[in-house]
Amino acid sequence: MTARVLVVCTANVCRSPMAEGLLRHHLATIGADVAVTSAGTRGPGHPPLSVDRHAVTALAEFGVEIAGHQPRRLTRELIDGAGADLIITMTRGHLRDVATTVRTAFARTFTLRELARRAGTARRSLPTGLGAADVSELSGWVLGLGFGRRPADLLGDEPSDDIADPYGLSLADVRLTATDLDRLTRSVAAMAPWPRLARLESAPDAARDGSPDTALDVPPHRPPDATRAPTGDS
Repeated sequence: MTARVLVVCTANVCRSPMAEGLLRHHLATIGADVAVTSAGTRGPGHPPLSVDRHAVTALAEFGVEIAGHQPRRLTRELIDGAGADLIITMTRGHLRDVATTVRTAFARTFTLRELARRAGTARRSLPTGLGAADVSELSGWVLGLGFGRRPADLLGDEPSDDIADPYGLSLADVRLTATDLDRLTRSVAAMAPWPRLARLESAPDAARDGSPDTALDVPPHRPPDATRAPTGDS
């Protein structure tokens, strides 16, 4: 069954479209059966904003096209009705917006940095005693990552958990954010037990279990030179 991931930022014109595009790209590389979408807690505004031109340029340098992205506002339906198995936010503030819109969503909502951090230790530290949860499946894995986690723990802002907003800044700044998002989304794509596309069901076991010698691993991506001077459009 196709898994569903929802990525959330403020206006859905810069950070979340980039994270959505990069995560979808990395998941496609490993043959994961996942639908990735995004939305903004405040929406694109009135009149609506378009996807940030620097975000489009920065992602193109990673081979990811987001020029056709249509910004939209986060709704209860997107969180709950559309069945998001995992919700990834750019900041703790966005996480709180999701959790206050649908309280039951807290257990499956993480900031991207928190998710990558927890996923990095999941293989050796997922708790036992989760009842019927199977951590080899995405839903059980997500539940295990958040085991013992409380909403009160995330009430305060924590810059180290946030992806700073580069909207309105230079192309060089957006490139730096894109490079950070690429690293984090690649990590999450490689570590979670995503469902596989049907065409991969007959693949050798080594190809499905994350063996580093198979083509299904997410290859390291050489990021563009994020420090080079911005061009005249920045």
